[in-house]
Amino acid sequence: MNEFFQNLADVIAPVSNFLTSLGIAVLIPIIIFIIAKALGQTWRKSIVAALTFGVAMIGLNLFIGLLIGTVAPAANNMVEATGVRKDILDVGWPAAAGIAFSTTAGALIIVVSLLVNFIMLLFKATRTINVDIWNFWNHAFTASVVAIASGNLALGLLAGAIHAAACLLIADWKAKEVQEFYGIPGISIPHGWAVTSVPIIIAVNWVLDRIPVIKDIKWDEGTIREKWGVFGNPIVLGAVLGLALGIFGGLLSDIPALFTLAVTVAAVMVLIPKVTAMFMESLTAVSEVARTFFARKFKDRELYIGLDSAILIGHPVTVAAAVVLIPIVLLLSIILPGNRVLALGDLAALVYFVSMVPSLSKGNLFRSIICGMVIMTVVFYVLTSFGSSLTIMATDYAGLSLPEGTTDITALSSGNWITWILFQIGRLFGGSI
Repeated sequence: MNEFFQNLADVIAPVSNFLTSLGIAVLIPIIIFIIAKALGQTWRKSIVAALTFGVAMIGLNLFIGLLIGTVAPAANNMVEATGVRKDILDVGWPAAAGIAFSTTAGALIIVVSLLVNFIMLLFKATRTINVDIWNFWNHAFTASVVAIASGNLALGLLAGAIHAAACLLIADWKAKEVQEFYGIPGISIPHGWAVTSVPIIIAVNWVLDRIPVIKDIKWDEGTIREKWGVFGNPIVLGAVLGLALGIFGGLLSDIPALFTLAVTVAAVMVLIPKVTAMFMESLTAVSEVARTFFARKFKDRELYIGLDSAILIGHPVTVAAAVVLIPIVLLLSIILPGNRVLALGDLAALVYFVSMVPSLSKGNLFRSIICGMVIMTVVFYVLTSFGSSLTIMATDYAGLSLPEGTTDITALSSGNWITWILFQIGRLFGGSI
């Protein structure tokens, strides 16, 4: 059986590699164009919608890249200042994604995930058409780690399929809340990491709702603007958070870098929402024909376009929470008992980890920070349990060498509890880890 899947992977790998090499800013616009035309949209509107999405994604990536690139030195300074050495180093999600796709299971996962989506649509088990193919890397990681843990490629692919199905189900569950909060109709978020955070957020909010005083703390955008005065303005708030992060990150000795960080965070707080509005403009051309088409073909249900959680990160509360969480998450990685992971590569990308929090917490910054702390605590313990998993993928499949002095590597973005449950089941069958 494993030999059959290996031969199949050898055939599919070139296609899979080509699709992922296109990048999200090219791949998803192509898919959106195909969907728009298939649903009956005009050529002009289909082309404009696809290109608008691509332009918006490039703009978003530029701003996020600017934020990460400017924040990273302060985050790295914090790590160095701690003097703490853990034996598992966080190398960031881009490395994890590339490594996950490099295994046999990873090479097959795009086909598996698309097949799962098609079958679930056919049997009315989901409303989501998942076009977020690049982020199938989350399913690829699950499939790869379970294949290694069990020593069975078929079990790995089954685990990847289960993860893909779970993403679709949770995306459906929270689609309306996401649409209403962000004002983007007809979408859902099946992103492999974002959906993982949903049950955690719900649980944290349930607990906070039952704690006197704490339950009444409300730092939403309107309250912040009203009660924080000038500091409630997103530009000023971003600049203050940037300054604070820079000071904690040891940039007082480099004033130009300190003020650049402050202005960069302020810019991101204001500009990302403007880029996010372009996604809504792009998807309007799809949603207007989708409603008509699906109402005719699927009279019993409404279908959604499944997108990357990146389109959600433009909310000021999301960016503010991510910046505040950087030193907190670093501290958690140091003080959590039993944790072996040192946060580094994904520290500057925490905005993705809390992307779903505002829509499920009514835009409450206080709750977003608390939820983020709990989410990242879960992440650290999941990754500690994974141990050498990503290292084995990197060295045995991707042919990579480890950073000097590092025992193992990981990525915060692969600390997925769905993956962890399937991983533990896989270990029952015996394997490499």
